[in-house]
Formats: sequence, C-alpha cells, structure tokens
Amino acid sequence: MYRRISVHLDHGFDCKRRTALALALARQHQADLVGIYASAAPPQYYYGESVLMSRTLEVMKGLQAQNRDAVQNAFLEAAAAADVPAVVRAGDAAPSATVALHARSSDLVIVSQFNRDDVEAAHETEFVEQMLLTAGRPVLVLPSSGDFSGVGNRVLYCWDGSREAARALADAAPALHLASHLVVLTMDEGASVDKQEGVPFEDLATYCVAHGMPAPEHVHRAIKGVGVGSTILNAVADHSADLIVMGAYGHSKFREWAMGGATASILKSMTVPIMFSH
Repeated sequence: MYRRISVHLDHGFDCKRRTALALALARQHQADLVGIYASAAPPQYYYGESVLMSRTLEVMKGLQAQNRDAVQNAFLEAAAAADVPAVVRAGDAAPSATVALHARSSDLVIVSQFNRDDVEAAHETEFVEQMLLTAGRPVLVLPSSGDFSGVGNRVLYCWDGSREAARALADAAPALHLASHLVVLTMDEGASVDKQEGVPFEDLATYCVAHGMPAPEHVHRAIKGVGVGSTILNAVADHSADLIVMGAYGHSKFREWAMGGATASILKSMTVPIMFSH
C-alpha cells in the first residue's frame, strides 16, 4: 500500500483532475495526501528598477500569494470532504525542483502531461521529464484528456530486462497488489535483430505471484515499422488497460534533460495514466 501520496498543485484546469485522482488513490490505499503547490516563478527585482516598478512587483507578489492560498484551500477542502488526511507544501524554486523536493518524502507523486492549452498551469521547460529524472520516486503522469477517477485495475507493464524496468515493477508493487489483471508486454525489432539473453518470463511471473500481484499474462510484439510508443498504446487498447507501468530512460547533459525515445514518444501520445520509474 502507498501510505503517503503527493500531488502537484497549480492554477491549471488539470489541477482538479489530478486532485480527484490523488484522492481516489489515497482512499484506496488509506494514505495521507500531500499537495505540493508549485506554479510559475515569482516576479524578481531587477538592478536599477524604479520605485514604481518595485511597488508594482509587490502588488503582483501579493496577488500570487492570494491565488496560492485559494488553490491550497480548495485542495484541503476537497481532502476534508473525502475524509483524507492532507497537508500542503510549497516552495519558491522552479516548479519541478519544488515538487521533486517535497515528493521525496512520499511513496508516489502525481503530475499532469504537458498541455499547451492549459495556460494557467506551471509551465516549465520539460517539467514532466525533469520530474521523472530528479524526484527519486515513482511518478504517475495523468493524460491531458480523459476521465481517470481511479486507475490500476487492469495494468500493462513494459518489461525489457533493464534496471529501469525492474525498478518500475518494484515501485508499482503497492498498486499491483490491488490489480485484477496484469499484462507484461515485451517487444523487439523483428527477427533480423540479434536477441540478447534475458530473464525467462517464468522467473518474472514467479516474482509477481510471490509478491501478491496477479499472475501475469505475457504479450510479445515486434516494433519494427510501428515504434515503441504506438506498440505500447496499441496493447493498452487491446487489453483495456487503465494504467501503464514502465521505466523512464534518460540522462542529464549540460543542465538539459534528454529522455529516451520511448519515454518521449509515450509522453506526447499517452491515452491512460503512466507510472514511470527512473
């Protein structure tokens, strides 16, 4: 069971959907909920600015504080109505840094897929990607469209034998204990590609059952001519999955985050919530 779940709070219209999902999961897992407020960076003072500009910035800061209080109070009221213990946290750093910092004392953190139409959201360059690589916790990403008041009944897990995939399975274990169906998807690029020795599916299935997860169904598909992202989403549709569990692949370079092709692709076209681990 997840005992402490965090959710990103901002002024975007997806915030209510994230909160609804967080409340549903908190009730399901009997967990405490942490709302982490992280919106756009506050206005800064500049060298040589006029007294008038300083006063204007003070007014803007005051309005931001009022808006922050409104978001946090709405979150706490929703949690109280759902009888879920909740607290709020906030910070002045960049949104991804603030959320990642406070999420590290939780079991899971919930954020939203980037949505360019959500102009009031906490826009930051590659916010979700930075969260995946810096939070140190599994990150549940909510698609920008769709109704997902509850997830995790039918789960698609992407397995390639990697460290990230193994970490994702362990991080998702509390959710998988409550699932009714688990599909393990493995992929390759076709018969022309040399196959490396991997973990037998029987060993993976034994691990899942030993840890109280559903006995997994194995699905194997070639990705040549289709792509990893499309293959995963096709499998989601074929098996009516309501949650994807997968590893996030990427690295840092000169303070810019570069995600693996599979991760970047699925983040753009996701149709159901995805739990990432890195």
